[in-house]
Amino acid sequence: MTEAKHAPHQAGSTGAAYTAWLVEQSMLAQAEPLARRQSGRGSQWRHPYAQAQPRAAAAKASVWFTAYPPAIITAQEESVLATLGDECLWQAFAAIGIQGIHTGPMKVAGGLTGHQYTPTIDGYFDRIGLDIAGEFGTAEEFKALAATANRHGAIVIDDIVPGHTGKGADFRLAELGVGDYPGIYHMVEIAPADWPLLPTVAAGADAANLSPTTVDALQAKGYIVGRLARVIFYEPGVKETNWSATPAIEGVDGVVRRWVYLHYFKAGQPTLNWLDPSFAAPRLVLGDALHSLTVLGAGMVRLDANGFLGVEPRVDGPAWSEGHPLSITANQLIAGMVRKVGGFSFQELNLTVDDIAAMSNGGADL
Repeated sequence: MTEAKHAPHQAGSTGAAYTAWLVEQSMLAQAEPLARRQSGRGSQWRHPYAQAQPRAAAAKASVWFTAYPPAIITAQEESVLATLGDECLWQAFAAIGIQGIHTGPMKVAGGLTGHQYTPTIDGYFDRIGLDIAGEFGTAEEFKALAATANRHGAIVIDDIVPGHTGKGADFRLAELGVGDYPGIYHMVEIAPADWPLLPTVAAGADAANLSPTTVDALQAKGYIVGRLARVIFYEPGVKETNWSATPAIEGVDGVVRRWVYLHYFKAGQPTLNWLDPSFAAPRLVLGDALHSLTVLGAGMVRLDANGFLGVEPRVDGPAWSEGHPLSITANQLIAGMVRKVGGFSFQELNLTVDDIAAMSNGGADL
């Protein structure tokens, strides 16, 4: 069914000023100065980076404390980060041999509608910015935690999410067709002549899940790679495939578009495209890693959902989306950059044993 022109933003949230504000909030834009700080510097060439270094990583931090931020019971009127950075706590940690603290995802997550931020839908794994989430504390408190840990011979371990984001400024800019932003995501513009194939987006929603038959039809027309081997979080009538469609959205160029995008997980977690000619997704993810390591002071990062970074069609059967060589290459790029600046990484374990072994070849250290 063809839809009327529609923008998924609040009234007044359009035009050049709004677009400029979105760019300021976007992770891609924030990644640029972080990259420039490293380019042309000798700091890139002080550490070996091509091979995983599990022994060195384990020697740096072999015993960790880990708990997700919402699970931390804070001291009265203190933030999560202030509580974790408490000197008395670290004296106790040091006494029992703790060498690392894995904070879990601490940066802003959720979505953005107009100027209004919406809550996380997946435990802060739907990242939309480089700032520390206000409910957990501040960047200064994170840096203080890292400094306290270092004084006690330990490191802070942060999280990056190389497979998807939330629906923050980067995704909204992609919908508007701004610059390299559409290249961040596995999203495809559908020609108006084929809009009748797409589902209607309900009032108040910003996407509608595609049926299996619609996925097949779009694959037959050469738009998408088709069905995947499995549908994570499958729910009849809610998520029957890994594909969703946006409503009709007027871009900054005045062109009205509907997009179909891939999401392995929830509809609010659009998948990144690691092999787009803009290389926007790698720029975003590597910038996030550099921020954690060189700005916040983390010594290691966790690679979440790192087995879902490549997908392609197959002649017979569902698309090849797990154990894909591009995932291995992407992991090598991330882990190599982390090692280049003196850090370490460890990988998601929601993979087959064979995939974990393959990812470890030049990939994450642990």
